[in-house]
Amino acid sequence: MLSYSIIGFGVQHVSAEEFPPALSLIAPYEASVFLDASNSEWDDYYQGYIDITEFQDDSSSSTESVDTISVTINFAHNSTHLHMYAFVPEVYGIVNGLLLHFFGKPGIDDGIQMDAVFDTVLDIAWADEGVYEPPQPDDFLGGTQDAKAKTFKHIGVGTHFEGTKLINSGDYLGKDIALGWGQAIAVEVLAWVGTQPDTEGPNWGSINQDGFRYIRLDIGANQGDELDLKVPEPIEMHYVVGEQYEAEYISTSITIDGQDTDPVWADVIEYNFSITGYDFNTGTWYSGDKLDGSLKVFHDGANFYMLFKIYDITIEDTTSGNQDSTMFMIGKTEDMLNTTDGIDFVSISSYGYYDQLIFPMDGSGPKNDVDAGGNNDGEGNTTYLGNYRYAEFSKPMVPSDPNGKDFDFAVGDKMFISYLVSQDSETGPNYFHMKDDNGTVAFIVNPVKFLNEGEKPTGGDDQNTFAIGFSTVDLFLILAALSPVVLIVYRRKKK
Repeated sequence: MLSYSIIGFGVQHVSAEEFPPALSLIAPYEASVFLDASNSEWDDYYQGYIDITEFQDDSSSSTESVDTISVTINFAHNSTHLHMYAFVPEVYGIVNGLLLHFFGKPGIDDGIQMDAVFDTVLDIAWADEGVYEPPQPDDFLGGTQDAKAKTFKHIGVGTHFEGTKLINSGDYLGKDIALGWGQAIAVEVLAWVGTQPDTEGPNWGSINQDGFRYIRLDIGANQGDELDLKVPEPIEMHYVVGEQYEAEYISTSITIDGQDTDPVWADVIEYNFSITGYDFNTGTWYSGDKLDGSLKVFHDGANFYMLFKIYDITIEDTTSGNQDSTMFMIGKTEDMLNTTDGIDFVSISSYGYYDQLIFPMDGSGPKNDVDAGGNNDGEGNTTYLGNYRYAEFSKPMVPSDPNGKDFDFAVGDKMFISYLVSQDSETGPNYFHMKDDNGTVAFIVNPVKFLNEGEKPTGGDDQNTFAIGFSTVDLFLILAALSPVVLIVYRRKKK
């Protein structure tokens, strides 16, 4: 349903000395290369090997043993073209695609994607700095397609990729390479192993949470040409502990139909709030763009129930691509957005109720619990009544679903939540529960206390006492969220 990063990232410029290459190669002069997906013409002297590893959803995987695939790779050049050859062995599944990403020079963010399923090739370009979107074919950006390739899948052995592209095409819209003798470029290697290049992003690569591995490629000779590497760094974003909500113990049964018609909702405290516009791609906060809403919550000792209501005069049209979705981040502690262990994530829309998980610290988008070996715990529904959208859902207090990052709660415990909304959006959530915290935009995290049977609610206390910021994060942990990693090259429908 959604693919986005909740946390924003900046880019720091570092030198190759600070992050040395995993492999240095020379592209020798070769007058011509016949594209036949074979290494018969290639000189072993200039050949190299670089490890790629699988992209992980859990950032803690870096402490465990890591599976690797050793990619054989080679380059050559002539006056007009850069040639490349790679062999990826079939170790963890059939290798269906390879993407070489060229970066490290101003204006260059180029790529060649070779599809071994259909034996096709795309010349692609990455988005501008600070825009976290998938790379696009050059012609979608006003550039040109100037790459050719040939692939061969040797089932049971591995896949051969041989490609070529203009070494200085002048295609600045496609951010193409522009290299001469003695100049260098950085190369990232990504692969599709057991997956399809035309349906999803690569799932193995040289740069991910396991390391910043890249190739330094010099044209003709290494003359010490400097590379300008852009390595992601976290942008500090604060989380303010806001008003405490109280979930009263009420023993009753309700119908989760996305409406407030069950009598119990008339007896539950209503907490009012405003959510504000925020562009997670650019980090721009539109504090004046507000949607007013309210939240009600109670529990019966076995499940907790929430009713979310916001002003929304436009009913979602699922055929237009403009999506309405109501989402909750749910944690066990107030610093839930500062954890590498993952947290619970719930979304309710016209498409249904989804129990999901996210890893806020590495920017991983939502993943369904069932895909992580967990369960779709709970139920939810949404409706439009008058000028409001209602989202109603329930979840077990003790789901016992650690694979889904669901938390177990008991009476007397506090649950911590923050909520975000897609309002007629094509790109994901565009309204968040935020406030200005001394000039800095801050997510509001609300505690929800589960009251004992017979315990009366106090009505809440609006204190907003302190802010929570990021702790120091391993640089490699962040890499999985930036553009070179887990990205899908997709073809937009032409209108």
